[in-house]
Amino acid sequence: GLYVNLNKAGFRPGDEFTVAMNEAEKIGATIILGDRDVEVTLQRLAEALRKTLLKSDLAELEQSLSESAPANTIVDINDPNFKDQMSFYVETMKNKENVKLSMEQLRKVAPEIYQAMVGERDAYMANGLDKLGVFPTIVAVMGMAHIDGVETILQQRGWEPVPLLCKA
Repeated sequence: GLYVNLNKAGFRPGDEFTVAMNEAEKIGATIILGDRDVEVTLQRLAEALRKTLLKSDLAELEQSLSESAPANTIVDINDPNFKDQMSFYVETMKNKENVKLSMEQLRKVAPEIYQAMVGERDAYMANGLDKLGVFPTIVAVMGMAHIDGVETILQQRGWEPVPLLCKA
């Protein structure tokens, strides 16, 4: 599968979470895993797929996401240059604006899928963070696709934005 090929090419999806957990353990920080259970997300995704997608919708979604991806970011697992292609794609998609554009396209073309994969999880994570007021300092590590949604929900609840200390 995709993750096996990514690992073979030296990519480790989710490493940022492992690094964050290790650093938190080093300083004795309390670690709270704040995302929704993956089984619930997969169940919601299956429901969304049953509700909204026909083969033509899948083609439209794929076309739309391809069009929203930055130029020269096509990746072919069978290509001998897969690692270089994937490196370029990963670096390109680390750009917050590119992620935002892709999420807007997903929301427009497949709103049920967007809600299951992103919107509902944004709300879940924001609710969890909102309940952590007992801690003087909170560091949240999440996928870039969730930052805007979680931030918006928390600001609607009176949270003040804090400038990013690292490049997003």
